[in-house]
Amino acid sequence: MSKLMENESSDDDIFYSINSDISDIDSDEVKNDCVNDESDSPCESSDDESVSTNNKHHEDWSGESLKSNLSSYDSKLQLLPGFQSNLLQNPTPMDYFQLYFTPELVSYIADQSNLYRIQTNNTKQSSMTDIDFNCLLGFLFYASVVPLPNKRDYWSSSSRHSIVADATSRDRIMYLLSILHFRLCRNSNNNCSTQCHTSKN
Repeated sequence: MSKLMENESSDDDIFYSINSDISDIDSDEVKNDCVNDESDSPCESSDDESVSTNNKHHEDWSGESLKSNLSSYDSKLQLLPGFQSNLLQNPTPMDYFQLYFTPELVSYIADQSNLYRIQTNNTKQSSMTDIDFNCLLGFLFYASVVPLPNKRDYWSSSSRHSIVADATSRDRIMYLLSILHFRLCRNSNNNCSTQCHTSKN
C-alpha cells in the first residue's frame, strides 16, 4: 500500500512515497493542460508545427510562396546516367573519385602550375606532371587523416611514414606545393606570386 503525505504549507503539493503504486500524470493529460492553459507561457510544439510556422512567416515576409528547385530524394542512392556509363563493372573508390576529379582537371591544374612555375622563375626542379599532381593530392589527403606537426615529419627518421616517404621525396612535395596554382596569372610582374599562398611547413 502506498502512503500519501501532504505538505502542510499547501494543499496542492502532494508527495509520493518510494513504494507508491500511484503513477505520474499521463503525458496525454499534460498535453491537454497545455491546450487548455490560458496563461502567457507558450507550450512546446512539434517540429512539424514549427517548420510550417516558419514557412508561413517567410511567405508573409517575402510576399510570395517559395518553391525549392532541388530534385526530390526518393531514398535510392544512384548516379546520373552520364556518370554511370563511365564506371566499370566493379568500380573501385578511385573510379568514383575520378568521376569528379577527372584526368582533364588534373592536366589543367598541372598545366596552370607549370605556367606559374615559369612566370615566377621557380625552375629549380622539373615541371609538374599529372602523376606528380596525383601524388601531391594523395599526400595532402593522407596528411589530413594522419596529421603531424610539420609536413617534413613524414620523411624524418623518428616519425617516418613509408606510404608517403616511399612514394616521393620530401623536397619534391615541398617544391610541388610551392608551384601549385589553379588559374592563369596574366600579370608579368611579381604580383602573381601573391595570388596563391601555400604552407611552407
